[in-house]
Amino acid sequence: MSITIDTYRYEEIYPSFKAATDEKEKTARINAAFLNRLADEGVVLKGNDPISIADIGSGPCDTLVKYLTGVKFNPGFKVRATDYSIEYTDERNGEALATLAAAKSAGKLKLVDFSARAGDSFAGHLIDLLGTHDAPARPREFRIVFASHVLYHCETPGSTERLIEDVTRNVLADDGICILYHLAEVPRSFQDFRARYGSNSAAAAHSNTPAVAIDDPPAKVSEVCAARDIPCLRKDFTADLRFAIPDEKIWSYFRDPQKYEELCKNHPAAAEDLKRLMFVTQRAPNEFAADSSSTGLSAYLDEVGEVVKRNGGILQLAESMQVIYRPGASADLGKRIGTALSSVSLA
Repeated sequence: MSITIDTYRYEEIYPSFKAATDEKEKTARINAAFLNRLADEGVVLKGNDPISIADIGSGPCDTLVKYLTGVKFNPGFKVRATDYSIEYTDERNGEALATLAAAKSAGKLKLVDFSARAGDSFAGHLIDLLGTHDAPARPREFRIVFASHVLYHCETPGSTERLIEDVTRNVLADDGICILYHLAEVPRSFQDFRARYGSNSAAAAHSNTPAVAIDDPPAKVSEVCAARDIPCLRKDFTADLRFAIPDEKIWSYFRDPQKYEELCKNHPAAAEDLKRLMFVTQRAPNEFAADSSSTGLSAYLDEVGEVVKRNGGILQLAESMQVIYRPGASADLGKRIGTALSSVSLA
């Protein structure tokens, strides 16, 4: 195990976050319940042909596999994934393809076809990213679009507007839905710390992940949709990110990136906690430690450590599920989607 200190590397840090949160399991359970209710009602998931599903900001597609596992639709799915990372969505040997192939082989998902392509999802040409060289995507082809935890890193607030307009005008089928999962900025929660200690890092972050530009993605989505008469439904819930109760001696290592190598060697469990803390802010350790301001590493560790202690080793994730669909959709479609969403238990 190692921690790079002169830059922040998303791929190095993300697995530690994923291993210590119930967020993926919770959203997967909620998502399957919602989609199965729609299928029971003959809404969105209907007909005898496979339906096209787009995953925007797909990462390695492990989240998509969780979202679709347990969804009952006999004709199956045609999946198109896109992400800015070539490592994830290389068209020949990216992690996304390997993940989807494994899910198909294991019988987790009925995948009729799948592909992945790297590119900028915020540039306004999603259709180009959601097809293959042999089979370009058709406008308004997709019954389901996922945009899960992708809006934190829009370069500007206008990027959110461009993405939502692109999805609703060009990507979604007339009877399709876009499902978005993001963290809301609730005081002393994960996204609150990310907004206050991560967004200001900007160009100095030395990160391979763009700086946080949207502090409260669910609020921004609601704002954009309201301004454009795009129907937007919302359901809030919480998830947990688990830590060991902070030990001052161990946490003193967290303040000095020069000690991270020793920490990884002698205290690997603590190093995993450090990675989870790094995932919140997504700043390079050396840069973060050199920031002696109220948004630097020392101030961050003081505040987040107090919250984690008080909560028994938990940092709360204030989650929001939003469902949008095309403007002008029938009132009946909107009513049935709303009823399905309202019926989903968050327990």
